[in-house]
Amino acid sequence: MRNILLLFISLILLSIVLLIGVLQTSSETLKPPFYYYPNGTIIQSSEEFPSILGKKVDLLELEIAIKMAESGQSYENGIHVYDKGVSETIPVILAPKSYYSVVKEFTRDILISLLYLSVAIWFFFYTRDLYMLLLFGSLSCLSLFNFFLVGFHEFHFLFFFFLYFTAFVILNISFRLRGKELPIRWFAPEIIFSLIAGFVGRTQKADPHIFGILATNGVYFILFSSVICIFFLITDSIRNLFPIQSLFKKLSLILAFSAISILPFISVEFSEFISPDFSKLMILFAFLIFPALIIYGTFTYSIVPVQIAFSSSLTSIYLILILAGGYLFLLGAFFKFDPIATDKYLEEFNVLFLCSSIYTMSSINRRLSNLVDTWSFKRNQRLHSAMETISAMISAPISMRATINNMMRKVSEALDISKILVLIPADKFPRTDLKNINFIRISSNSEIWQYFATNTEVTVTTHLAYGLGIRESVYKFLHNSGVQLTYPIFNYSRGKEVLAVFLVGEKKNRKNFNLGELHFLKECTRMASMLLQNYTLLAEEVEKKRIVRDLNMASIIDKTLHVAESRHIEGVKIGFFSIPAVGISGDYLDIQQLNSNTMLLALGDVSGHGLGTGYLVSAIRGIIQNQIRKKSDLSTIFKVINSFLIERYRGSEFMTFICGEYNSQKETFHYINAGHSSPICIRKDGKIELRSETQRVLGVLHTEYKHLTIPIYSGDKLILFTDGVTETFNDNEEIFGDENFLNLLKNNHHLDPQDLSDLVLKTIQEFRGKKDPSDDYSFICIEVNKNHDSNR
Repeated sequence: MRNILLLFISLILLSIVLLIGVLQTSSETLKPPFYYYPNGTIIQSSEEFPSILGKKVDLLELEIAIKMAESGQSYENGIHVYDKGVSETIPVILAPKSYYSVVKEFTRDILISLLYLSVAIWFFFYTRDLYMLLLFGSLSCLSLFNFFLVGFHEFHFLFFFFLYFTAFVILNISFRLRGKELPIRWFAPEIIFSLIAGFVGRTQKADPHIFGILATNGVYFILFSSVICIFFLITDSIRNLFPIQSLFKKLSLILAFSAISILPFISVEFSEFISPDFSKLMILFAFLIFPALIIYGTFTYSIVPVQIAFSSSLTSIYLILILAGGYLFLLGAFFKFDPIATDKYLEEFNVLFLCSSIYTMSSINRRLSNLVDTWSFKRNQRLHSAMETISAMISAPISMRATINNMMRKVSEALDISKILVLIPADKFPRTDLKNINFIRISSNSEIWQYFATNTEVTVTTHLAYGLGIRESVYKFLHNSGVQLTYPIFNYSRGKEVLAVFLVGEKKNRKNFNLGELHFLKECTRMASMLLQNYTLLAEEVEKKRIVRDLNMASIIDKTLHVAESRHIEGVKIGFFSIPAVGISGDYLDIQQLNSNTMLLALGDVSGHGLGTGYLVSAIRGIIQNQIRKKSDLSTIFKVINSFLIERYRGSEFMTFICGEYNSQKETFHYINAGHSSPICIRKDGKIELRSETQRVLGVLHTEYKHLTIPIYSGDKLILFTDGVTETFNDNEEIFGDENFLNLLKNNHHLDPQDLSDLVLKTIQEFRGKKDPSDDYSFICIEVNKNHDSNR
């Protein structure tokens, strides 16, 4: 029933085009007993003159004969037809023909056009395959407008446009049928070139010589594209001899393009050796068998609807098409208004249009880019709201695992997709904890990962459908996983090294992703890149671990931990610890006395572990020391660190950071929290207060940070810590967690700061057992007691 409906739709569309075409032609005209192209080449004749097929008629004599017949006179000299310098004379037999009779004589061509239009719609309806839609749609239009051109000498522009555009489509198909991507930026020059060919054919239709050159080059261009396609298919099949079923499908595709291009070429070029009837039969056979071979050759491949993934050059393509369309429109309008003046000043017009285009191109491109971005993404409340939520997740003081899970769930909800996965190379992440996260491990030596490691562009699953070898393996892997798009996640600290791959499943409504959703996915992969680098321990870190163990821990602590021990604030006790996961801490801990009444407390967590983060922590310490010497306030310190991370690492490194000043006279802790774990205040009576207010982490976006205040009275304790304290895992993959940590503090709130610090450290280490720490963990505790001397 569905196929019958598609055929009915095709018939309606073709009827509409035929009706429009007929309205453009004369209702009834005098015609000779043959049909010919505007350059005089005869392609169809009555049974009385079978020998004139392929020959050229003398157009001047034919025009004179028609005009004399229209005025009631007879032309008795006959008309000359030529073939390779030899001419013969045929009698003039002119008879009035209605458009209905002309349509009847070209029934074969119209039915072929209908067949190809039905196949084009069938491919698009079932597979959303744009390439196949363009191929069969172009061939359908070419057959239809060839009929209009020969039967009525109309629609020169559309005939030449589809003649050249069909050649480009076949050339593009040669990539598509091997499972390779053709960059979308090539569509613009292809369309422009076809438009120019159509425009030349339309404006120079009165010149038979130009028509002949343009038509011949178009036919040879189609032949060239087909030969290229056949050559690529043959070489691809030779390189991948198995499985046999795939080879048969490739063979059917080779035969299809041979039939549609080489057979018609042979029938024309060797017409003297082939009878006209057999030549017609051979061409008809080629056009009828072509769709069947293509359908068989691509059957069962396009299960997932084809998705066009627009690149960043999309707006440039729009701009080129607008300029090309504007040029053709203005030129056509001027030709219609005053063809003589237009032809005279054509060179000046071209120079003026080129200069104005160059002058305005940058501005138009920028405005067009902003317009596309605004309408596709920024005005989409669903996507914009989801992006804001994901940004807030990154800055929230929750575990990295929870952040990744929440982010993936939010992306799935925003796009209404069936699944979203992350593909990572297992060999490079041997110690990564992937529990309860939708990660897929794959060997870094596998051909699947090798394909993604060398591909830095978006991969559309169905674009790999016709490939053999590694492309066939990747297609099967993605198809079996229900994946429609893949986005590479880069390690920007190493250029564009592929760190992992975002696997995006099909939309539940089976529709394609629109431009705004593609933009949303691109931004999500950028954020996922930062999160994944922070969450995973790279394989290189394992090798560095052996080097780090040989370093002098005292020297390391001196570089990453700067605690003032020589001077104290009266009435304040201090306790702390900072334990690295690998040997060099990625946590920054700093306690300094600013004056007799003020103490600076700072605790930060840089993404990653090991030597790299150790150097970064050292750089952060240098920045803070410099700002303290300048007597900068907290907002300035945060602004300088944030700018340093953004400009130096471009979003590939970020840092949670809490820093504040305790003032003993004001009895307040004045601080800023940039995505760090919440500070804890333990009151004298043992009551625990959490201050969960936080702001965006450092290194992501430029932000204006606001101050917060906690009152600290005599007998109260202030606790600062990194997430490594609460996110410690034991051998059973159980997490220490916030609840255990808070209960530990509550039950032991009476201890001195250093005793409490030692207890927390001992408890964590006992809970972890023999399992290696997965993150650095640091802890600061200060207690205010104005009735006693301070000590550490």
